[in-house]
Amino acid sequence: MKVCIFPNDPIIAYYEKGEIKDRYFNPNNIFDEIHIISFIDKDVEVEKVEKIAGNAKLIIHSVGKINIKNRKKEILKILEIVKKINPDVIRAYNSRLEGWFAANCAEKLNIPFFLSIHTQMDHNRKIAKKTNFKKYIGLKYLEKFIEPYVIQQANKITIVYRIIEPYIIKKGGKNLELLYNRIDLSQFSNGRKIEGLPTPLVLSVGNLIKEKNHECVIRAMKNLDAHCLIIGRGTDYEKLQKIIIEERLENKIQIIDSIPYNEIQNYYKSASVFALAYDPELEGLPMPVIEAMASGLPIVIPFQKEGFSDGLENSVIFSKRNSIEFHNNIKKILNNQNISHELSINGINKSKDFDEEIIEKREAEIYAELIQNN
Repeated sequence: MKVCIFPNDPIIAYYEKGEIKDRYFNPNNIFDEIHIISFIDKDVEVEKVEKIAGNAKLIIHSVGKINIKNRKKEILKILEIVKKINPDVIRAYNSRLEGWFAANCAEKLNIPFFLSIHTQMDHNRKIAKKTNFKKYIGLKYLEKFIEPYVIQQANKITIVYRIIEPYIIKKGGKNLELLYNRIDLSQFSNGRKIEGLPTPLVLSVGNLIKEKNHECVIRAMKNLDAHCLIIGRGTDYEKLQKIIIEERLENKIQIIDSIPYNEIQNYYKSASVFALAYDPELEGLPMPVIEAMASGLPIVIPFQKEGFSDGLENSVIFSKRNSIEFHNNIKKILNNQNISHELSINGINKSKDFDEEIIEKREAEIYAELIQNN
């Protein structure tokens, strides 16, 4: 069997962030061939990333950069490629441009379309309206001309956070299912402490972008008897370094680039607290939070929207999304071993909801159902 994937980003982006995971595009090795449509002139060499296809043959089709304005012209080229592939199912991971191409191909070639959504686009628009009007106009265009078509064409939709559900229903989506991001629990339960890292250590993992709000955690470290390590890359690097210098925290806070995914568990194991002040209405539950739970690391994250906490109440400390509250909650964990231990045990137990084996099995079942029912 064959699947044709329209990923969020070129595969080289996953490779550079160290996010190449076993069987990511081939759950339970259900497929013999994995075809990826990459909107870039030249993507990463297959040999460097082939484990994302499991036992299947991986083929990456680099089709060049495509934008919204020329999509109707370019769809003919994409259609021809997908027609030659002749996949049993088509998969996309967003309701934006990549999703539009996937939905078009699925509709015109009568192929089942499996859509996964990882972002609350309505909340994206809400933020952009206040901070970046040009981006907001582009997102409004997507809302009117792209997203409803993609969502309504999907034969099956999975979401990784409950907070996304109202958005899908509003856009006319059907056959919706919550399917969390999956992790290998054994990887994070077997981390090894890294020699030379300071203690106690507050760890934060995530792209260096505004939505992650690393500034909050940085300022929370002021007058806190601990060190902080931030792992990530992104456009806010210089800005965050400037804040560290302004707050005179150069000796307490370090930012390092993304590291290979097969090493990240050792950083969780070496930390005392995990803290990330991300936007919960946009992301819901980022992967690093799940990884920290599986590692038994006490966690401080922002309050979730009412009714969308994903059952985390006993597994994390919810905090207001400001540096004072984050400071107080991190300090509470560092100063109380009972609280730290309780959060650690509860987090490990909660992380079982994201067990790779369970979620991968369900994902494979969805593929099989779509193909069988076509």
